[in-house]
Amino acid sequence: MQEINLKSAEFIATARVEVGQVVVCSLDYIGILPGRISTLTRRGFILDLRIPEDRRGRVSARLDWYAKRRLQQAELRGAPRIVPKHRAVEVRLGENILMPGTIQDISLSGAAIDLGTDALPFVGSRVRVGARYATVVRLIPRGIAVQFAEPFAADSFADWVRP
Repeated sequence: MQEINLKSAEFIATARVEVGQVVVCSLDYIGILPGRISTLTRRGFILDLRIPEDRRGRVSARLDWYAKRRLQQAELRGAPRIVPKHRAVEVRLGENILMPGTIQDISLSGAAIDLGTDALPFVGSRVRVGARYATVVRLIPRGIAVQFAEPFAADSFADWVRP
């Protein structure tokens, strides 16, 4: 998804669609959005949304929340990355899978962790890195990149930090 408001949404898609086609989208954090394709673009299509009047307030609130969240995440990505003094970490997947790892670098919002294996959790998996909960956002060679559920406070973040 590129752009979205209460009237329309622009999607990047490879699916073959036609102008006038009815589409129902289910978007994380936003919900189910019905609409009709109004325009085909080079990379996808524009969907004229048909949100029922009684849902517009809730969808609007979710769109505002999502926009603020994306802005906060963008700001956190610009946070400095450090290599902590204590690099050893345990990554826990579920209750029974424990993977020893080495922190390659860490920031306020996430970390890159070398797990020394090609058997890695899937992108989107919930893990615990040390004592912090996180989501796997990317696979790296023999490791994972995670985004913490709660970022570090800027005043508690230094090269000695333990996740």
